[in-house]
Amino acid sequence: MLPIWFYIFHVICTILRFIVHYTYALFYCGKGKIVPKVKNPLLLKSAAKLAEEIREGTIKSEEIIRAYMERILEVEPYINATVERCFSDALEEAKKVDSLIASGSYTKEQLAKEKPLLGIPFSVKVLLLVKGLKCTGGSVLFKDLKATEDSPGVAIMKKAGAIVIATTNTAETGMDFETHNILHGKTCNPFDTHKTSGGSSGGESALIAASGSVLGLGNDLLGSIRVPCHFTGLFGHKPTMGLVPNWGCHPTPDPPMAHYLYTGPMCRYAEDLIVSMKVLSSESGVPINFGQKVDFKNLKVYYMKEIRSPMIAPVKSEITFAVESAVSYFTKSYDLEAKEVKMISLYDANRAAINLIMNGVKDLKATLTAGKGNFINEKLDFVKFLFGKSTLSKGPLVVLNGSKIKLFLDKNKAAYYEELVKSWEKEFDNILDENAILLMPTMPMTAPYHSEITMFLPSSCYTSIFNVLGLPSTQCPLGYNSDGMPYGIQIVGRKNNDALTIACAVELEKAFGGWKDPGSL
Repeated sequence: MLPIWFYIFHVICTILRFIVHYTYALFYCGKGKIVPKVKNPLLLKSAAKLAEEIREGTIKSEEIIRAYMERILEVEPYINATVERCFSDALEEAKKVDSLIASGSYTKEQLAKEKPLLGIPFSVKVLLLVKGLKCTGGSVLFKDLKATEDSPGVAIMKKAGAIVIATTNTAETGMDFETHNILHGKTCNPFDTHKTSGGSSGGESALIAASGSVLGLGNDLLGSIRVPCHFTGLFGHKPTMGLVPNWGCHPTPDPPMAHYLYTGPMCRYAEDLIVSMKVLSSESGVPINFGQKVDFKNLKVYYMKEIRSPMIAPVKSEITFAVESAVSYFTKSYDLEAKEVKMISLYDANRAAINLIMNGVKDLKATLTAGKGNFINEKLDFVKFLFGKSTLSKGPLVVLNGSKIKLFLDKNKAAYYEELVKSWEKEFDNILDENAILLMPTMPMTAPYHSEITMFLPSSCYTSIFNVLGLPSTQCPLGYNSDGMPYGIQIVGRKNNDALTIACAVELEKAFGGWKDPGSL
């Protein structure tokens, strides 16, 4: 039985969210714009399929690059997702690819093995370094800073033949679940421009969902890959801890924080998680058979409908329905039984995850500003933000000021939270074996209005718990609500069982249709 104050606090939070939501609903007064329908059929093919056609010589990389260039220019006025567009360099790289294919120097088999993404355009979240391009971190503090090298994830993708076509907008220094900053502006959801595309990888999610990119690279500290993908109907994967190199980010997080930061792929088609994770994990030394056939009759299905905590928003009916639908698909299709999981220990999940991630950071302001923000008074700047005069955006200001409130970050409770996370490890270890998955919400709601996401920050525990646990988690789109907004679920597995969670996403895509063109809904 939960204490009476739980219900009182829960009611207060629910009333606040209700007031804020309908205030924004009145402000925006109806649905926003939707990006135009895709006309070029090349934009509706997966990266894996396009790469195969390039190797076979049935299509040229240059043609693909030009198609995506045109689409970016078409959708940018709606979504404002890109930071830099490297069209000229991308075209030059594409021409080299086409010359290589025409030369016959490599067999199709050699190319498939050595350069599985040859000639494929991809976009990169601006927090990740791309040599020669700006690495602003979404902050005016770094507006003219350029990267002198590629982050390891970007370098691995390039080595596999992929071509950077654009860098994308982010929450400033990655510190928000909305992509809106002073330097690059606000990124909008392609399904409804009045709604957020999420954060901090919201530029990636918006561009890919609008068919301005076929494959993207983001990073994830509390859910920054999975939440934007959930809001925009995409597939996204947070890998097992250590499977994909996670450094090469600007600003560079302190080692304690960096330990829980993950680089991973974002895409419209589930099969592209297979090829991209093969590439991204290729230097890990961990043998994982991505794409290997799975016998789903041996699958063990567990599911969780909600995490109960006073500050966490109740799960919307469509999200609950999505979890139940995925469970029903597996149980009925493969004659399986599913078991519901209720973990009381997740009651304080939000604060436990945040404390574990933030507690080892010696100087948070210096970390978020790479030492350039010592002159900033976060309290004064928060007031200045209300009048549009601050140096920092809302996200980092909320984090800097919130970190001084013991309710959210209490260093005296570090040992307690560490023990709590260890108890989660044991519970999940008892549930998840090599044949088991856990299906659960990615977030308890669909994409909210711009700025409304602040009311849902505590609900990030749905994703952040797997950052601290190091478990693989695949966001999978499952459907669209009555307003045409997408929603999805997480598929979680045990460590280094990424291939199984992705295989399940591929299976659910076949059953439920996956991503849909916003302009065609």
